[in-house]
Amino acid sequence: MQIEFSQVVQAAADASGKELTSAELWRLFQQEYLFDDGPYVYRAHQIVTSKERPELERLTVKLRCRGQGAVLQGHGNGPIDALVNALGLRFDVLSFEEHSMGSGSDARAVACVEITTQARVTLFGVGIHENIVTASLLAVLSGVNRALHRGSIDDAMPAAIPR
Repeated sequence: MQIEFSQVVQAAADASGKELTSAELWRLFQQEYLFDDGPYVYRAHQIVTSKERPELERLTVKLRCRGQGAVLQGHGNGPIDALVNALGLRFDVLSFEEHSMGSGSDARAVACVEITTQARVTLFGVGIHENIVTASLLAVLSGVNRALHRGSIDDAMPAAIPR
C-alpha cells in the first residue's frame, strides 16, 4: 500500500511544487481510502454462526448502494469472505492486515486489504472503526469502491440488491 499511496503523494507534491505537511498527507489518505460517498456505503451488519456448519458465518450487511438502501447476505469462513460472497462482484482478497490506532479500550482498529480484480488490477482498501469486524468490512468496501472508480471491476449491481 505504501507504494500505491506514494504515487498519490508524488502527484500532489508535483502539482503544488512543495513538500506536503502531515495534515496534507492525512487529507490525501482520507480522500484516497476513507471516503464515504462511493457506490457502496456501509450502514450496519450482523453476523451469525451457522448451527449446521460452525466453520461458516452468515453476514447480513446493510448498505447504501448507488444511492439506494440495500440488504445483502453472504456466507463464508469469516466476515470478509462472507462480504465478498454477498457483494457478488468478481474480485479476490489477496491480503489482510489489522493494526490498532491508539491504545487501551479506546483504540480504533485500522484494517487494510489488498484486492485483485478479474482483470488482475491490484489495489488496496482501508477501514477504520472501533469495531475490528466493522473496520474489516469497511476496508473491503474501500477497495471495491476504488476498483469501481477506476473501472477495474464489472460494476453490475449484485442481484440481491432490492431495486
